[in-house]
Amino acid sequence: MGEIAAAMRALGVTRWENLGYRDSGMDGTEGNADPRSFHQHITTDLDAATEPLVRLIRSARPDVIATYDDFGGYGHPDHIAAAKVARRAWDVAGDPTWRPAAGPAWSPKKLYEVRIPDSQRDAVLALLESRGIESWWSEPKDVTAEELEKWRAWRAMMACPDELITTRINIKDQLGAKRRAIQAHATQIKSDGPLLLLSEEDQIALGAREQYRLLAHRLSSEPTLPEEDLFAGLR
Repeated sequence: MGEIAAAMRALGVTRWENLGYRDSGMDGTEGNADPRSFHQHITTDLDAATEPLVRLIRSARPDVIATYDDFGGYGHPDHIAAAKVARRAWDVAGDPTWRPAAGPAWSPKKLYEVRIPDSQRDAVLALLESRGIESWWSEPKDVTAEELEKWRAWRAMMACPDELITTRINIKDQLGAKRRAIQAHATQIKSDGPLLLLSEEDQIALGAREQYRLLAHRLSSEPTLPEEDLFAGLR
């Protein structure tokens, strides 16, 4: 938890909650079967796993929720579980009959998923490979045709068609904080890995944007898309 706390400080986050679950790791790893891991809980009782988030929503009363896509970014079981829990919480947090002991009902107004569009993936891949740097988007060598096809399907799920992106946030002024937050995860992110080999100048050349897809909203009128603000229509 020390790394998460350090990352939160780097981002200037003053309130964050630890729900007490263990990181599962990826499919096939030892920790993936650990009953303390997050994704194990939603397989047995999705609503029980959702209740802590509903409590937080009803307490903090956010207008916007942002979560992972259905693939959890890159197929991480806990990320996939987080996406399912966030969507369930979106549906029930405003229902006063759903677990009333979790607090007074509150309905957030917008639900987003974080996405990487195909064009961004391809631009980052091209820049890295132009410098002789391989990343998890680089095609593996010395694999069978079946393994390559499976890998290509996995890579495709990590990104989405550009037309699905509804919201692009300029983060040029936050790139330093984002980098420090990534560096805080010292046991998970290699200092010479692709995430840190791109300089701030590289990020700016690539657009310096965080990109989202608006999944649902409860605004009084349809939002104007594309957006440049997660709180568009709420200010």
